[in-house]
Amino acid sequence: MKARLPDGTTIQGRGIDLSVFGVDADGVVDAIRCSTADQRGLHVDCPDPGPGHDRLAVVPPPSFSRSHVLAAVGRSRGLTTPVDDELDRIETRLADIESDTDTDESLEALRAARRRLATAGADEDRLREQVATLRGQLNAHRDADDEDAAAAVKAELVETTTKLSEVSTERIAAEQRLSTLEQDARRSRDTREERLRLQDALDNRRREARQYLADTLEAEFESAVRELHKRGADVADSRAEHVVPTLAAVKLADFCAPVVLTARFFSDASTAAQVLDTPVIRV
Repeated sequence: MKARLPDGTTIQGRGIDLSVFGVDADGVVDAIRCSTADQRGLHVDCPDPGPGHDRLAVVPPPSFSRSHVLAAVGRSRGLTTPVDDELDRIETRLADIESDTDTDESLEALRAARRRLATAGADEDRLREQVATLRGQLNAHRDADDEDAAAAVKAELVETTTKLSEVSTERIAAEQRLSTLEQDARRSRDTREERLRLQDALDNRRREARQYLADTLEAEFESAVRELHKRGADVADSRAEHVVPTLAAVKLADFCAPVVLTARFFSDASTAAQVLDTPVIRV
C-alpha cells in the first residue's frame, strides 16, 4: 500500500499514519475507492475494496449495528446464507422493473386526454342535434315546395354533417388516446405496487441474511472483542463503545483494501495493521 500526499510526499507500508498531514477520514476513504488522485490530490495505491468494506471503512463508524458489521464480515469472507438465492432473484427482478411512469407529466397527459374527449363528445352531441334539426327543416321546406329554402338548408346540412364526421373522428381518436394512457397508468400502478412488495421482501431477506451471518460469527466476534479488551488500551473517544466492536469486526474480516482509523486505540498504525491483520491508514 502506498499513499501519495498533495505535496508529493509518499508513504509506503501496511500501516500508514497520516494524522500529522491534516487529511480527513472521508478524503482517505474516497482515495481508497478511487484509482486516481481525488480532488484534494491525495492518492492511495491499494487493492480495490471488496464486499463489506463500505460498512467498516472507517473506525469507529458514524453508527454501529452488530448485525450489519457482522454481515459485512461474513460477506468479506465469502460466507453465504440460506436466503441468498432469493435475494438474488428479488434484486434481479427489481433491476428489471422500469421506473414509474406515473409522473406529473403522465398525470397531466391523462387529464388533458380526458378533457379532450369530453370536449369532442360535447361537440359531437351538439352537431348531431343540429343535423337532426336541419333534416327536419329540409323535409318541411320540401313538403312546402320551397325549393330556395330547401337548397339553403341542404347546403348548411352538408357543411354540418362534414363537421360532425370530423368531430366524430376526433372523438374516436380521443377515446383511443385516453384508453392507451389509462392502460399505461394501470401498468405504472401495478409496477409501483410490485416494486413496493419486492422492496419489502428484499428488506426482510436482507435482515434474515444479516441475522444468519451474525449468529454464525457471534462466537468468533465475542472472542475478538475480549482479546482487544485485554490489550488494556485507554480509548479517549466519545464513541468508545463503538471502537472495540468495530475493530473486532475488522480483525475478523478479510480485507485487502485498508481501513481508516480515527480512534487512538493502538500505539501506531503499524501495530494496528499487525493486530488487525488488515492494511491500516490512521488519520
